Amino acid sequence: MSKAVQKFVADQIDWMREQSDDIRIFRMPVEPRPASRPRISKWGVYYGKPYMAFRQAGQPYADAYSAHEPITGPVHVLMECVSTKPKTGKLKHPRGDVDNYAKGPLDMMTKSGNFWKDDVQVVSLQCVKRYADLELGETCGVNIFLFPIIEE
Repeated sequence: MSKAVQKFVADQIDWMREQSDDIRIFRMPVEPRPASRPRISKWGVYYGKPYMAFRQAGQPYADAYSAHEPITGPVHVLMECVSTKPKTGKLKHPRGDVDNYAKGPLDMMTKSGNFWKDDVQVVSLQCVKRYADLELGETCGVNIFLFPIIEE
């Protein structure tokens, strides 16, 4: 399964290079976690501990990004969430909804202000999840490829 997803991502990156010369690459070397359901108590709204730990670990990477100026127009994003495979389990892909995997990194990128002003600018999003390929020595993390969409 991971090989097919890796090929899909490579094909999408080739497509992105055909669309724009301004492809921005961002890697967050933190074990990805899907967003949990928000819990409501009399003290407010909160998320689960694993998701909040992921947000706290990943935010410094988004805050430190300074390779490019923030994009001011519409943005296309390709996100690859690479997780560590558990020692036991039958699934060939990570557990959790793929849209919940995308929520955390997008929120971190928006909060940093280093990628765009508001995530309303993200008009196209592709997100894949897979396990790390240990044969290649790959580690977990979130790989993000984005480019500004030029409006004509």
